[in-house]
Amino acid sequence: MSIRDKNHIRDALGISMATVNNWIKTGTIPAPDVHNSYSETAYNAIVESVKSNSKKLNGRANRSLVETKFISYLGISNKERRELLNSLVELYENTKLTISEGVLSLAIAILKSNSLIGADWEKNPTTRIERLLKEWAEFHCANIEAIKAAFTTFNIKNEDDDLIGAFYQSIQSIAQKSNLGSYYTPAELLADISVPADKSVLDPCCGSGGILLKVLNKNHNSSKVYARDIDPTALKICSINLAMFFNDPNFKSTIEKHNITEKAFDPLFQNTQIVKFDYIITNPPWGSKLPKAERDTLTQLYPELATTEIFSIALSNGIDNLSCTGKLSFFLPHSILNVTTHKNIRKKLLNMNGSISIRLLGNAFVGVLSEGILLEIDNSMSSGSILIRDRSDTTYHISKDEVVSPSFIIAATSSNADDAIIKKIYGREYTTLKEDTAFALGIVTGNNDKHLLSKSSPKSEPIFRGKDIVNYRYTEPSCFIEFNSNIYQQVAPVEYYRQKKIVYRFISDRIICALDEKNSLLLNSANLFIPRHYPMESIVCLFNSPIYTYIYRKKFHSRKLLKSHLQALPLPTLSEEIHSTLKLKHSAIVCGDENEESLEPLIADIFALSSKEFSYIKESINGNA
Repeated sequence: MSIRDKNHIRDALGISMATVNNWIKTGTIPAPDVHNSYSETAYNAIVESVKSNSKKLNGRANRSLVETKFISYLGISNKERRELLNSLVELYENTKLTISEGVLSLAIAILKSNSLIGADWEKNPTTRIERLLKEWAEFHCANIEAIKAAFTTFNIKNEDDDLIGAFYQSIQSIAQKSNLGSYYTPAELLADISVPADKSVLDPCCGSGGILLKVLNKNHNSSKVYARDIDPTALKICSINLAMFFNDPNFKSTIEKHNITEKAFDPLFQNTQIVKFDYIITNPPWGSKLPKAERDTLTQLYPELATTEIFSIALSNGIDNLSCTGKLSFFLPHSILNVTTHKNIRKKLLNMNGSISIRLLGNAFVGVLSEGILLEIDNSMSSGSILIRDRSDTTYHISKDEVVSPSFIIAATSSNADDAIIKKIYGREYTTLKEDTAFALGIVTGNNDKHLLSKSSPKSEPIFRGKDIVNYRYTEPSCFIEFNSNIYQQVAPVEYYRQKKIVYRFISDRIICALDEKNSLLLNSANLFIPRHYPMESIVCLFNSPIYTYIYRKKFHSRKLLKSHLQALPLPTLSEEIHSTLKLKHSAIVCGDENEESLEPLIADIFALSSKEFSYIKESINGNA
């Protein structure tokens, strides 16, 4: 009988070892029973139990285990074409074909409809595409008659819209796409990107080739087109798409399986040394799940990046393989600009000679919560600044000299007008929370259904969540707990909860905090800090003001208020008189004798902000600027 350990549990469920250990601690899964291992029977029971517990998985936002499907139109806007895709997917769902078999069946139907394969392709293949189909069909030979028959009644015109790719995406579950980090690029985001017909172009994460279909023109030299991906089915679709795009079953493009995280691209041909490209355009995987062994390998391969995020590694390799006059276009999560994990790839960007531009895309990708950007590099030009284009097509520049160590944050949402105001705020003498401040997280119970009460009991006390914190105060508690620090998944030192402290919402695009003098407990959507050198009442007044939300959004553009963000906020050097005034104002606001707006003139005056500047700040955070 096979023996399994905690590593097998981790990899089977796509979770971290910390989560495995926490689930054992909280009783979600049993502890190993023999030599720190599980029997095969126990292992199978655990994996099946967790996978079948959709509430547990959805609560963790673990998309890698969600089996829901949805139609992926991939930029197909024509009503009839969408209805065709719907019909194809519906027909497929009523077959017993695998995903690969379904895609092969549709590929045969489309190629036949467009006269790109002959009637004898299976027995006597004479073109590149026919040979691809024959090899593919031989792999599924046991089911080939059902494959050839599935879509035989359809006559499908080629419209260069990646219909097969859309079909492939639509018949996969969210789990399959999430594990690959596989979400495709809307066509409208490619409208401004084009590649001259005589230039080499590489999409190193090509998927089904949707990007190439939009950036190439029909006169492009197909031998200068290179497409790579780790997904063999997507590569086959890409080959079919390019054959249809060039209307040439013997198109000359290089299509090959290749992992974007490999240290360097291999030579394209045995007898040549072509390793640089005129254009590199791609949407690399975001947040794809990697086994620990692969993460360890990436750590060893890329110590200079200090990350295992595929998109950072893909960008680094793209930079290395761009020609001296080449142009690179990468679709990336906004986090690459301001999260500490990616500081080294930002440093590499800043050390380049080429010009850099960033287009802010917002939530442009279906099924992806993260906001996106289009990062472009042009090695034919040099610039001392980074060009930003926001979603309203306003452009502004960030000087490279102002993107500084240690984090090299690129504050792309801060326009030139914003930059002037923030410089003014930081121009005043200030201190920060970096020194002599304790930070702590709220409690992670590991099982809220088990440990939280909706009504108080004789042994319970309130426990406050992030949404229970509003400016300056808690709302009425709606959760209670019979506190026992020994049984929860994660608990900060209890003394941090049991003293005067500042509490704040963790998930928020605003800074929302309150002073807690009642020694209250916090759930994990609420965190705390305890400053030792600056009056807490003053901090609460400052941080709840529009000015600090403005700083938070413009400098960090985050929906998670991190310790590093709080430590970077300026605490102005103030007189004892002003601190006393802030303390009185704090008390009056908490008691309801004054409103928050009564403080605004004082805080604006602290930073010498004009009424016009302060109005701009308020309009900006309310979405009007």
